[in-house]
Amino acid sequence: PGVPSGLHPSSSPSSFQAAKPVTRMDPATALYVAIPALLLAIGYTFAPTQGESTAEQRAKLVLWRRPLTVLGHFSVVLIDTFKSYFGYVLSSPLLMGIIIPLVAVYVSSFIEGPHVEFVEKPVFYMEFVVWWVGLGVLSSIGLGTGMHSGFLFTFPHVIETTLAAQACGHVEFETFSNMWWIKTETQFQCADYPKDPNLTFTAIMMKAMLPAVLWGCGTAIGEIPPYAISLAARNARKANSDISDEQFDEIQGDIKSAEASKNVLMRTKGAIEKWMVDFLQRNGFMGVLLMAAWPNAFFDLCGICCGHFGMPFWKFFGATLIGKGFMKVPMQVVVIVTAFSESYLKVVLGIVTRVTPESWGIEPKLVKALDKYKSKFVNKSVANQAPNVFKRLWAGFLVCAIGYFLISCIEQFAQQRAATL
Repeated sequence: PGVPSGLHPSSSPSSFQAAKPVTRMDPATALYVAIPALLLAIGYTFAPTQGESTAEQRAKLVLWRRPLTVLGHFSVVLIDTFKSYFGYVLSSPLLMGIIIPLVAVYVSSFIEGPHVEFVEKPVFYMEFVVWWVGLGVLSSIGLGTGMHSGFLFTFPHVIETTLAAQACGHVEFETFSNMWWIKTETQFQCADYPKDPNLTFTAIMMKAMLPAVLWGCGTAIGEIPPYAISLAARNARKANSDISDEQFDEIQGDIKSAEASKNVLMRTKGAIEKWMVDFLQRNGFMGVLLMAAWPNAFFDLCGICCGHFGMPFWKFFGATLIGKGFMKVPMQVVVIVTAFSESYLKVVLGIVTRVTPESWGIEPKLVKALDKYKSKFVNKSVANQAPNVFKRLWAGFLVCAIGYFLISCIEQFAQQRAATL
């Protein structure tokens, strides 16, 4: 009655043919399949549907205390987000017309054939955009943890571009491959271009501007979740007056507690938050624009308030995008390029020399370190040599910082989901 080993029925019931050899799944593919399935199982097994009603209870939702519950909430958020965005994309002909060709081009880059040389460059630029915009999104999501991807990636990129331009005497060097931890021989290398005697501040600034602006646009996208959660609470209140906007209520409670505090810093923080809430309520679009146009650690409060007051999405997001992506970030680039320009560095070194004892020899050490760093842009053998102790320490710091950053993001998503139950 059983089918003989190595055989299977053909289309004719009375005949058999040799079965094709079984293709085994490689370990990497198995992980890609297994991890989402595991998260799905954990999510619907360990994520409670009630019982995390207070802020104190949700504050205990951290990985080291309740790992399965946190992973459960997080996996449900991932699944719900994927379903929501997938459904939104399917319902939008415009997005379908943009996303499907991009996905097709990206997938085709992994298939051998004569088309590969035509899709390599578009795929490279797609990865460039996703890297910098993605870092911006993560920066906004994880800002409450103190981890800011600007300090880890964007600002160092601008600094390196500035120093390379001054060392090379031109801006005809390659910077686009500085993403996804890619290291190439041409990255920030001067190449065979003569020095430009008319190299301007504007040329250096524009060389560093594109990734910074993309990162700034990503930070604007990352401000959508607090706004969306607060807006959803407002809409829910219309249907049921017993439902409260817990995020906004917490802000109001924090402000009242700060006003009653004897701590000067707490009172100052409360006064700033109260002023921001009133300012946003009075000024709408312009209020959001001005709040987004300067480094503002309280901007999450802005998204929550705009959702609570029912500001339309495109009004909120438009103001945030313009303020963060096209006002704040360009100003930050100008400041960084100025700070690391040759003339300004000489002023800084002069100040350091005056305020430190001569016996310390700070200025010669700083000049030597700076010259050594600049030499890597000109000399490939220096650039490609084994990393020094400082680079190893910095790489270790980045690994730890990114790990902490990701863990904090997972915990925040878990706590946000618990708040909606």
